[in-house]
This record gives sequence, structure tokens and C-alpha cells, in this order.
Amino acid sequence: MKKILTLIIAITISIIAVSQEKEETTSKKEFGLTFRNLDEFGFSYKFGKNQTFWRFNTVFLSGNSENKDFERDDDINTSNFGIGVSFGKETRKMISDDLEYRFGADFSFNYNYSKSAVQNASYSSYYNNSNGYEQTKSNFFTPGLNLVFGLNYIIKEHLVLGIELMPYISHTFGKTSIGESYDKQTTEHSNFKYGISSSSVLLSIAYRI
Repeated sequence: MKKILTLIIAITISIIAVSQEKEETTSKKEFGLTFRNLDEFGFSYKFGKNQTFWRFNTVFLSGNSENKDFERDDDINTSNFGIGVSFGKETRKMISDDLEYRFGADFSFNYNYSKSAVQNASYSSYYNNSNGYEQTKSNFFTPGLNLVFGLNYIIKEHLVLGIELMPYISHTFGKTSIGESYDKQTTEHSNFKYGISSSSVLLSIAYRI
């Protein structure tokens, strides 16, 4: 794991160093929308000179709230929310008049929260719980590093469609708590991940000025 992390950091530094070699004179900005997994969207902002750009992305990972009332005694409420941000740098190379190749790296951070609550009369009698209420909460934090390899297709002078592949390494940590404050069980989580997944592909549409 340490060797993989060292290699990715070395590649990141090399990419940033290469991106700074050319003299930068022409300022550009891009404002756009990003899409991932068809159900995750966010906003992007990029600025730079010539072919070197700083990049900021905000992705709203997910969010919903649901209440289910069954014919018997169960009453279930669930909700979850997630948001992610990333910051990095990319360099672009023209392949043709309307096609650009992009490479770079991002530092990222994601936060996910979920909550579920069950109220059940049978649970109350079985566990001697006065209100038959069971609650589960989870909070997870995920810092990470992404490499960026992508293409831009320039539809018009100011409109750009993009796709990028982002191999990643990340560390997720957090806690899950079950029960009431007087009888709460807490589990701590921690894991490392690296590689490529369906969420490693990002689509974008941007306006360039």
C-alpha cells in the first residue's frame, strides 16, 4: 500500500511539473456540469493559461428521505446525504482542431451521512423498550487522490463535452451507532481502496470563455 501511494504521489508531482514547463499567456475559464453513474451530478470550475488549468469540482453524491408505514406495527424512516469536492490541476494537448487530450491529478474529499429509524410495537415488548424505537446513524469521511486521463470534444468555440477516467486511492473512516443514547453501540470503520470503478468515469459539459 505504501509503495502504491508513493508511486501515485510521484506521478502527481511529475504531472504538475510538466504542466508548468510552458510559458502561460492566454487566460481561459470554464463553467460546467458534471455527471457520474447517471444519478450523481455536480458543478465544475476551471481556469488557467494556454493548456494548463486549475480544476475545482463539487459532486452531490446522493440524497433522499423516505417514510414507510406498514399495515402492521412497523414504521420505518430512512434518509441519507452525500457530497464530494475535489481540487487539482490538468494539462491539455490538442489532438485535432476539435479534440483535446487531458491529464492531471486531483485531491478529493467525500462525506456521507445516513440515518434509519424503526418503530415497532413487537420490538418494544421483546426488548422491554418503552417506545419500541431503534435508530442507526452512520457518518463516513473519505479523503483521496485521483489521477485524471480524459478527452474534450469542442462542439463550438465555447461549448465543450468531456469524459475522463480517474484511477484513485482513498481512505474511508467513520462511525456507525445503533440504539438510544442510554444503550448505544458504536462501530468504527476504516479501510483503504484503490483502482478503477464505475464512479471513476466522469462526464461533463462546460462553457468556455
